[in-house]
Amino acid sequence: MTSSSAALARPAPPSSPGTIRPRISFDHLGRRRTPVFFEAHGPAHAPLTVVLGGISAGRRLAPTASDPRPGWWPGVVGRGLALDPERRRLVGIDFLGGPSGGGLLRPVTTHDQARALAAVLDALDDRPADLVGASYGGMVALAFAELFPDRVSRLVVLCAAHRTHPMATALRSLQRAAVGLGVRAGRDAEGLALARALAMTTYRSAREFEGRFSAWPLGGGGARPGRGGLERVPRRLGGVLPRGRRVAQRFPVENYLEARGFAFARDFDPERFLALSESIDLHRTRPASVPACTRLVSVDSDALAPPWLVARLAAKSGGRASHATLSSRFGHDAFLKEAALVSAQVRAGLGDEDAPGPRGGPGFAAGRPAGRSAGATAVGVADGRAGR
Repeated sequence: MTSSSAALARPAPPSSPGTIRPRISFDHLGRRRTPVFFEAHGPAHAPLTVVLGGISAGRRLAPTASDPRPGWWPGVVGRGLALDPERRRLVGIDFLGGPSGGGLLRPVTTHDQARALAAVLDALDDRPADLVGASYGGMVALAFAELFPDRVSRLVVLCAAHRTHPMATALRSLQRAAVGLGVRAGRDAEGLALARALAMTTYRSAREFEGRFSAWPLGGGGARPGRGGLERVPRRLGGVLPRGRRVAQRFPVENYLEARGFAFARDFDPERFLALSESIDLHRTRPASVPACTRLVSVDSDALAPPWLVARLAAKSGGRASHATLSSRFGHDAFLKEAALVSAQVRAGLGDEDAPGPRGGPGFAAGRPAGRSAGATAVGVADGRAGR
């Protein structure tokens, strides 16, 4: 048996999906009992590590014996990877928000999510935990560190800061308006799909779209408008034209946005989306509340958590946070798309740089600027004293 087949034959690390019903003191909703769903993967004695992602991520981090599907962070979570369930006790939760136990949880804050996470850790393990959070999960991790500083060993935050900024809030407010219009019109899925399509333009970058999509309409071998040969297809998103109207002009990027929008709408509830989107814009934490071992990671093309805002968090942390900026064409979604570089940052932030597994790859240099490469690059690391 080869080493690779032996690895496949090994049983999955111990896992324990579960549900608790703690009584949580919400910032805006008072004290109420609500279910919190979680999964824990890995040996009980291993270092406790909480892993939190974006609003569409959840408790599922790794395959289990009964369900071999990967978790939401492939390439970062897995055997031999930066977050290895054979070396760490990994914990994930489903975020609160939207319909819950016959009621509606809205508004919810990142501090509310942190209290739910604390209740899960109360039930699982009372040791201090390492926290790795990306996007909304990074905000929740910062809120947890503010509320429960004694329960945090190390903190790694990717693509998130201590607050949002008005342009990002403006774009999310338009997404929420689209969902609201869809609900009032009885077209929930279309409204949610349109909101997600708009969100995708903020998750990715203009640089990626320029290299990925043609500027010409579909059909006719890239024929220009007015020269014939254009594909006639129904427009499903937006409601600008009457439903069922067939239109001549359609562009490649529209197919991508529509596909991502409706895929999201199949799995997400409008009220849940509204609650979590609003929660992002309600997020605020004190920069000085981060623990001493904090690693902040930004991406140069991220329009939602721009490097200057993350740098401001580092600068106001009192020297407790280091800040690395990665160069990637994938914008905010670099935490999902750049597994090698993200893994290197996670390892460094958790003090696991000597652990086995893939390293950062070409162009990455931990703790110092690195040169350009064919892929993404770590372009700088600051010690927390840099300003905007």
